[in-house]
Parts: sequence; C-alpha cells; structure tokens
Amino acid sequence: MLSNADERIRRYKEIKQEIASLREEAAGIEAEFLKAMEGDLEDTKYKSVSYSDGEGNKVTATEAESLKVIYPSYLRHIFGEAYKDVVTEETTYKLAAGASRMLTAMYNKEYLSGGSVDELIASLGLEDKAEKALLKKLKGKNFDTDVKNLMKLGGLNEADAKENAYLISEITAWNDFMKLMELSGKTSEQDINDALRMIDGAVTVEQTAKIKIDIA
Repeated sequence: MLSNADERIRRYKEIKQEIASLREEAAGIEAEFLKAMEGDLEDTKYKSVSYSDGEGNKVTATEAESLKVIYPSYLRHIFGEAYKDVVTEETTYKLAAGASRMLTAMYNKEYLSGGSVDELIASLGLEDKAEKALLKKLKGKNFDTDVKNLMKLGGLNEADAKENAYLISEITAWNDFMKLMELSGKTSEQDINDALRMIDGAVTVEQTAKIKIDIA
C-alpha cells in the first residue's frame, strides 16, 4: 500500500493542472504566431514564415494545403492515358504525390506557362559550373530544398532564392501538367482550358495552419 498516497494524489493533481495551464498558454502563443503569419504572408506567394529569438530558437508558421477530390470521374479526363499511373482507386481516390502537387498548383493558379527551369537559371547570370550544378539540383518539388540550393550553389541571398524557388515550382507545375496533356494527346488551347476548368470542379484545396518549433 502507498504510504504517502494523499501527498502523491495532491502532487499529481497539481501536475495535471500545471500541464493543462501550460497547454493553454502554448496554444495562446501559437495563435499569436498564426495571426502574425496571416499578416506577414498577405499579398505574397510565400506559404511559411519564421521567427527567431536570436539565440538559435526558431518558430516556423506554415499554411499547409491539402487536396481533396470532389468529382473523381473528372480525373480520367484530366489525366487521360496516365490515369492508372497517378491514381489509385480505393474507396477514396489517392493521387500520386506528384499529381497531387500539380493539381494543387493548377487549382490555386500557381503556375507559369511558356518558360523552363533552364531558362530561369540562365537568367541568373551565374558561372557555368554553378548553372550546371543547379540544373541537377533544382526540381521544383520541395521549396525549402530549392531555396537552400539556390543560396548554397548559386550564391543568392535568401529573398532572391525564395522568389526564384517559387518561380521554379510554378514552371515545374505547368510543365508537369503539359506532359500529362501530351500523353493523353490533348494539347490544343481548348483542350488545356477544358482540363483547367475540370480541375476546378474535380478537386478543392483545403488550407490549414501549423506551427513548427526548432530549439537550439
């Protein structure tokens, strides 16, 4: 039998109350960062913003996106011959990561037609060695990774690296979309406009904000 049961019960209650209080306080602080994020990201293409205390501790607030399929039957028209390659038919419809990323960009109108990653890199005026290295590294799939490579290999400052990383992601999204259109043999302006219209009806993109904390 626990000899100091009364003491342990009281202490356990205190701890549980402290935990509840701390969780409430943490939630309040997170809400402050999320509110600040809304203002800092307004009228920008950025999806995240970081705050630092100058001692190596950092809070990153992110606007996460989740693609939801509304009209699954549209997917066959959108992807054509590539349908079975990128869609897994279950009770729900599961898209390949690349297809989901591309559809999200099309739905959000976050794409750039008529360009290429090669041309964008060439426009940066870098040395040949840096250009070749970036051509191998920049994929337009992971924004943070592309930013790091643009800074490390291209010598760009953070602001320019972010701007170009977004352009690369938009170029890549459009090029991926056009590859699927070509695979299905539908490349006319009307075909493209019809596909974009169907995407708007086939899916929706839900946005949720989240907090990440890095402690030094």
